[in-house]
Amino acid sequence: MTPQAPLERRTVAELMTADLLTIAAGESVLMAWELMCKAGVHHLPVVDDEGGFLGIVDAQTLTALWDSGGPRRARRPVTDLLAERDMTAVRPGDPVPAAARSMLESGTDYVAVTNDDGALVGLVTAYDIIGELAGVPLDKGEQRSGMPSLYRIEPVLPGPPPGPGERARDGRPR
Repeated sequence: MTPQAPLERRTVAELMTADLLTIAAGESVLMAWELMCKAGVHHLPVVDDEGGFLGIVDAQTLTALWDSGGPRRARRPVTDLLAERDMTAVRPGDPVPAAARSMLESGTDYVAVTNDDGALVGLVTAYDIIGELAGVPLDKGEQRSGMPSLYRIEPVLPGPPPGPGERARDGRPR
């Protein structure tokens, strides 16, 4: 095993997660919550119908802006949660300190990694950098490709409660 260069001399490509779980812009806030919970992730890139990168919803924003006004509010588009500030990004060949500076300047714990055309190719989080500094690289699983993945999972919402004399979904009388 060859020793790695000091972190400040390494590139963003060496730390970034390239096989990302993303969500389509038209999906709901509830879908974003479901995806993040099921996948155990704290950052969810949002892409348009052509796969263009629109921004990132993080768990902190999702919980801070959650509206408990009922199912209709939970079904609003996930794009409602995208930050209004300019979204910064770094390139795969940038040094890791550039990613850290970008996080500090934007006040986030993540930075998107885009190619020269602005297409999303990865994500670096503060957790990634801390893991590397601690000498405990995170297991990012097998990278299937250089392109982000788009997974669709449909949440199952409960229907209306059964009326008098009707049976519940499980067949029990109410």
